[in-house]
Amino acid sequence: MDGRLHRRRGAGLSFFMGGDGAPLLLLHGVPGSAWSWHKVGVKLTSRFRVILPDLMGFGMSDPPAQGATGADQADALRRLLDYLQIDDFYLGGHGFGGAVAVLLMQRHPDLRVRGLTLAASHLLTDQPLAASVGWANLPGLKRVALWMLGGTPLGLRLLHTRLTAHPEEVPWRDFRRHLSSGSVKWTRAVLLQHLLHLRHTLALVEGALPTIACPTLLLWGDDDPLLDVAAAERLRGLLTDALLKVYADTGHFVPEERPLETAEDIVLRFHDDPLPMKPLARETLSAP
Repeated sequence: MDGRLHRRRGAGLSFFMGGDGAPLLLLHGVPGSAWSWHKVGVKLTSRFRVILPDLMGFGMSDPPAQGATGADQADALRRLLDYLQIDDFYLGGHGFGGAVAVLLMQRHPDLRVRGLTLAASHLLTDQPLAASVGWANLPGLKRVALWMLGGTPLGLRLLHTRLTAHPEEVPWRDFRRHLSSGSVKWTRAVLLQHLLHLRHTLALVEGALPTIACPTLLLWGDDDPLLDVAAAERLRGLLTDALLKVYADTGHFVPEERPLETAEDIVLRFHDDPLPMKPLARETLSAP
């Protein structure tokens, strides 16, 4: 096993894949791409067959024929799983990718998901954005604010700086790999659809949470400007078998800010053979 992930293509989606073991499908958020989980995925190749797709319209994947809603993305991922002949796997998502992961389970119950990882995912219909970005909810300004932040390279650079606890740990030269011309367009489209109609888009997601029976791992940053730890605690309360891990001095982009800790915690939660433990760069907090 060479510990590398190789770029592949199938069912209209571009994806990284590598490793040996049970399949593990990890979904990026918005803004994001398959690169969001790449550092985590490389560390997991000795334990899992890691699959990191670009969602429709993002990275190197084809643009969607109709829409890029969470439901559309879930159905596209089902086509990818059929192409790879996978119906029994581990699943995870960050941000919007967490909502897509839950919708994949809800819309395709014949799939067997052995375990679910949700990293900094906004899944509750009544969960407000944190006060630090609440200005984006002001009447008449929300659409303009979302377009400015999510629809331009400059706005996305500001998001990167604002939502990362230590931007030097996820430098812009790495983060901008997410931003193909198509990704900028679909980031804007998804943010507008997802956040302007939040209650509608998350209703099915929230309703599905109590039905998730597999073990779940919640990964959160204690310095997330979008979703505070209280949101993670509420989410844990709706899940049957959930473990919450809170990383100190970490912002919203958990897989990119804390790849080593994220990989270790996924293995500890879902695999009988843990990774060799190394000292963590920062304190990791574990909720009981």
